[in-house]
Amino acid sequence: WLQPKLFTILILILIAQSCSFSVSPEKYFGKVALNTNLLGGFGEQDFENYMNAKSQKALYIKLENETYDMQDMLVPHLTTYVIPNMEKSINEIKDLKVTASTEAMINASLKLHEFTLDKYKSEYIKIAKLIDNNAPKSEIHQEIILFKKSNLDDFWDLHSNLMDIAIPYAKANGIEVSRY
Repeated sequence: WLQPKLFTILILILIAQSCSFSVSPEKYFGKVALNTNLLGGFGEQDFENYMNAKSQKALYIKLENETYDMQDMLVPHLTTYVIPNMEKSINEIKDLKVTASTEAMINASLKLHEFTLDKYKSEYIKIAKLIDNNAPKSEIHQEIILFKKSNLDDFWDLHSNLMDIAIPYAKANGIEVSRY
């Protein structure tokens, strides 16, 4: 009589664990699609916002003791705050369980996030150094224009591709989505 009870207990434990690993459609949609709102200023708008924040000493820098401080240097803001947060978002997306209904959405989101992260680590840092070193505004502006010309179309293509997948997923799962 012990074996059937033990077997039943094991089955109940497995069921309980499988339920705890399920992710709601809202969470999938939030992690892979809604979080891209944070990327919406990609390019010229980001740099305008960063330069305004720099002038107000309102850029975050992560300190060694895991706290944050406000300061006016863009490169440390990007390397200790923005880029690590993007990497965290990518890891959270990668940690989601891939299902038949979420695979394309997750892959599209990863492509967009990884593209953006790559640009932050390279071209954003390059422009941020110019800003931090008080390069002439004309030089900074020229670099931003070059960045825009070489990256913005690809960014919005990746973003549109994700939304073309994510919006129908949301509707199919009863998630209300409003687009501006």
